Amino acid sequence: MSTRFAVGFLLLVLAAAGTWWLLRQVTPPGVPPPAPATHVPDYTFTDATVTELNAQGQTHAVLRSPRMLHHPDDDSIEVLAPRIRYFISGSPPWDVAADHALLPAGDQRVELAGHVQMQHPGANGAPALVVQTDKMNVNLNTNIATTADPVEITQGGSRMTGVGLEAWLNDNRLLLQSQVRGSYARQP
Repeated sequence: MSTRFAVGFLLLVLAAAGTWWLLRQVTPPGVPPPAPATHVPDYTFTDATVTELNAQGQTHAVLRSPRMLHHPDDDSIEVLAPRIRYFISGSPPWDVAADHALLPAGDQRVELAGHVQMQHPGANGAPALVVQTDKMNVNLNTNIATTADPVEITQGGSRMTGVGLEAWLNDNRLLLQSQVRGSYARQP
């Protein structure tokens, strides 16, 4: 029994030593472990123009940017100084500008931030409608823009402010959600 025990123990020690030696060969000393993925772009676009088509093959939106960055860790796209034109059937297009935008991976949403401005031409020669806020999300499937931040809406001499907004771009309809104040200037 003691010979069997000694042989078994010796085989166990040899297996442990072999495993230790193999691990040392695979990971040489002094080599740091691989770093976790960071939010560093793997490619960029300069002076980019991206056109999105609808199901009928018509232009739905055109995005222009001096610089776009793709981040592989979360597959998002960062857009600097975006200028977006949304084409709505039967209506003049909405123009949107901001300091920054983020397009999350696999999402039909644009997250706009910093001096967000949406503009829509006025009907029958009326001044353009201008919406300004600091942050806004636009759902590209529904053409609905939302924000929980303070908003200012102007058209000519008329002005409205409030906190929170839902904008149905297809219907040219806006809803300020709270703390609404306004002044209306009659058009000449």
